[in-house]
Amino acid sequence: MASRSSTQPDLTFAMTKIILFPKTMFAISLLALPLALVACGQASPPGDETPTESSSSEESSDTGSVGEDGSLYPLVDGATWTYLASTSTGQILGMEIVEATEITWEGGPAWVLSDNPDDLGEWTESTIVRTGTAAARVHKEIKDASGTTMIVDYDPGFLRADDKWDTVGFIEEILYDRNETDGAGLNPKYEPRGHSYEVLAINESVTVPAGTFNCIKIERIRTVGTTAGERVLFWNAPGIGKVREERPAEGRVEELASVSIPGGANFP
Repeated sequence: MASRSSTQPDLTFAMTKIILFPKTMFAISLLALPLALVACGQASPPGDETPTESSSSEESSDTGSVGEDGSLYPLVDGATWTYLASTSTGQILGMEIVEATEITWEGGPAWVLSDNPDDLGEWTESTIVRTGTAAARVHKEIKDASGTTMIVDYDPGFLRADDKWDTVGFIEEILYDRNETDGAGLNPKYEPRGHSYEVLAINESVTVPAGTFNCIKIERIRTVGTTAGERVLFWNAPGIGKVREERPAEGRVEELASVSIPGGANFP
């Protein structure tokens, strides 16, 4: 992925419309989930232990990768995340369930993240690959009961998170090409795109239905493309993944309601 980085914490960007993807409505009883407090910076929260000499050695390997239990975007076969979607005023919109399945993509390991059907009966299957510390989407398919309706490829990839994000004020721009076709691979559409990613905070305590987690806070701004200026805020915790996401222009919030990662985190 092409990248331009700096450490200019004062950089600001314009805001514009955020694209929404509403999900199927589920019972409001989810609000009764306990707010199990998890002190990620204290005793034994998954992925937030003090690094040992051996783990530091692993992180400085040739790939620069970290263990999935310490990653801001853990990729583990069989993992599931459940998110509660609401408006900024607290109105419940629905629930999204994301499941991870490990596959082989172009000869290497990859993971397909599949969500549940929305109110139109559509769902998304996103292919994620890890390169060193970075996790990026390289392929996406939109599906419904009749089959695949849209195919999108990202070259070299649409960055989701990077474990090197550990310093407030760090900012980088990632450029990629987006190639879209219909479900049959016809009617191609091409668009160059880019996003900037800025670290706004580290070890920020965030309470969601799944618990309380120490997170890194990232602001993502689209810098290239038809909706340049689009702004998203997200909070990720080591060994957990995305904990909270805000799309300010639309007043939409997603919060982690539960997570189950084989061999790792299980909350609440």
